[in-house]
Amino acid sequence: MRSVYRYLAALLFVAVVVQVGLAGYGAFDSIHAADKHPVTKKTIEHGFNAHGILGTIIAVAMLLLLIVALAGRLGSRRIKLAAGLFALGVLQLVIGVVSTSVPWIGFLHTVNALAIFALTGLIAHQAWAEQSV
Repeated sequence: MRSVYRYLAALLFVAVVVQVGLAGYGAFDSIHAADKHPVTKKTIEHGFNAHGILGTIIAVAMLLLLIVALAGRLGSRRIKLAAGLFALGVLQLVIGVVSTSVPWIGFLHTVNALAIFALTGLIAHQAWAEQSV
């Protein structure tokens, strides 16, 4: 189970980095589209489709990481970190949905993404560092 946890943690970190890139793509795709025709909500949503899909996959992967930590009895520290990450992931999904109606909350979506980035990096680093000890 430690190997599954380790690889899943690394995959999650990479997915979060890609997720940030997809957010940037969505923003700049909207700007690019505005040069060609009037930008509609559908145009903007189209640029963020991959971001939304990957975000859902990441949330599921966060749940899987927590399940692996619990099922593998990998210690309270790993379980707490995985639970905290899953909580941030659920919060991220909620903030993302609410932000479309209350745009200033989008600020929290971005800040929470930074917390998710940091925590996935920490979890992956610790999983791989402990493996080599």
